[in-house]
Amino acid sequence: MSVANERTLRDLEYRKVLEMIARHAASPLGREAVLSLEPRDDLTAIRKEYALVEEMQEAVRRGFVPGGIPDVRPILEEAREHGDLDPGKLLDVADLIEAEQRIKQALASPRYPGLSALVEELSPQEGLLAAIRRTVDPRGRIREDATPKLRMLHAQREEIDRELQETLRLFIQRHRELIQEPIVTQRAGRYVVPVKTGAQGMVELVVHDTSASEKTLFAEPLEAVRANNRLREIEDAIQRELRRIRAELVAKLLAAEGKIRRDLDILARIDSLYARVAYALRVDAVIPQLQEGKLLELVEARHPLLGERAVPITISIGDPQRMVVITGPNTGGKTVTLKTMGLFVLMAQAGIPLPASPRTRIGVFRKVRSDIGEEQSIEQNLSTFSSHMTNIVGILREADAGTLVLLDELGAGTDPQEGAALGLAILEYLLSTGATVAVATHLTPLKYFAIMHPEVKSCSMEFDLETLSPTFRVLEGVPGSSNALAIAQRLGVPGEVLERARRHFSAGEVRAEEIIKALSQERAAAERARKELEWELERTREIREEYERKLQELREKRRTALGAELSRLQEEIRRAKRELEYLISRAKEEASLQARREALRRLREVEERLEALRERSSSKTPPREYREGQT
Repeated sequence: MSVANERTLRDLEYRKVLEMIARHAASPLGREAVLSLEPRDDLTAIRKEYALVEEMQEAVRRGFVPGGIPDVRPILEEAREHGDLDPGKLLDVADLIEAEQRIKQALASPRYPGLSALVEELSPQEGLLAAIRRTVDPRGRIREDATPKLRMLHAQREEIDRELQETLRLFIQRHRELIQEPIVTQRAGRYVVPVKTGAQGMVELVVHDTSASEKTLFAEPLEAVRANNRLREIEDAIQRELRRIRAELVAKLLAAEGKIRRDLDILARIDSLYARVAYALRVDAVIPQLQEGKLLELVEARHPLLGERAVPITISIGDPQRMVVITGPNTGGKTVTLKTMGLFVLMAQAGIPLPASPRTRIGVFRKVRSDIGEEQSIEQNLSTFSSHMTNIVGILREADAGTLVLLDELGAGTDPQEGAALGLAILEYLLSTGATVAVATHLTPLKYFAIMHPEVKSCSMEFDLETLSPTFRVLEGVPGSSNALAIAQRLGVPGEVLERARRHFSAGEVRAEEIIKALSQERAAAERARKELEWELERTREIREEYERKLQELREKRRTALGAELSRLQEEIRRAKRELEYLISRAKEEASLQARREALRRLREVEERLEALRERSSSKTPPREYREGQT
């Protein structure tokens, strides 16, 4: 069973995203491979796929580009069907083999263990490549020296051609009066000269054609017939040899067909990985953290199809709160949030980098099912509500602990009270199945359900009450008001109409909306305070890091200065010791009392100096270990 059915793929616009990624492929093969990417439910397989993506990222950073990868499948089909090929098409086969060699050489590296194992399976047909390059010239023609026989036949043709040209040139000179134009041309593969009508009665000629005006005959003089015949024989022999050469090349191609097709599959996969990496670099996409459990935690997620217009979404769902109810105004971003949640799961399970923060975490779901957008069926005579319910019935039958369910505007399209009751029942049933669920709604009972139920998280789309417009940001933990009256006011609905609408609210409804609005305002204030605190904490962290960096620099400078001072002191000590030894030896050698006294005096001075140097050296020795707070 597929992770996502056709309705879900359409709801989440998964294939549109694949089409966008496929444009980054280097070949038609790679584009096809991207378009065929399917979400998988095997965590190990998904991790292996992402490991290949990471290796490809490193390869691309180091300059890897797949380059041209010709799609030779139509050529293989033609060769098998007809047993013959235009030589120019064999050049595409040669280009493919050279692309295999180039890619294999680039990726067969210990840096890329997964990619290296993949390209090791490539088997470039080097013998076939050599045969094609040796036989076919860059213009796509069989080389005249492709075989000894062909080379001999071409030499014979050139010789006879020269003889014929000379024979006809002499004929033109001898019979100027009969010549319509002094040139040599061809008709039906034979060399002829243009003569005047009536010339055949004056010399022996074989007429092959007549001009439109019937004033010129294209004729072959009798002395040229034998050489023309021989030339035709050689031309036929050349064509037979060319057919034999082509057949030989085609036979070699078909003998390698199985390996070539397998290599095409490998190259398509490599190009698919490259396309995903190129896409990731363009949109700043990352590889998410894959989780064992049923978890979906999007951090600063940007919907791929919105480009620069996308407002980053941060929302989470998972044990113990396996359901999230998203409320808020129309055009506030609820549907985009639902689509982003489902789409990111499909992309992650297909091994596609996500335009989001690296902190994004995604569990693996066996099934993803959705009911998003309008889906009326004229053929089946279904209303919007009936169409939604038909789809939801199928979802309820399939829902289990491995299912992610996405429901947009649950309970809409019918009487609000009945829709709310039905919506509550559906949510309660989905909770009982263990499914992970995200729901967007305007219905107040569903908002209360989210507030009161411990397994349900309440989220809302932020609405700026000052500008009376949505911000498209998700606020977790607080239900949102639909703000229908505020939006109507912004759109220019007269004040009298708005006042009448407010009077139609029941007291309880007004109170509920006021509570929701107050909670939203408090949540917005708390969010602003949180951001300010985060900014302060970040600033504190930066200051601390700067302080520690400068402290480390000071320590390094001190160590350097102490080291230099110690080296100088140690050198002075060595010099003092040498002088001391010299004075001792001198005192022993001096015979006179005066000289000995002078030597002893100098000896005491040096000893005192040496002791002072030792004390200074001891005081300068740096500590072996620095502790936090030392300077």
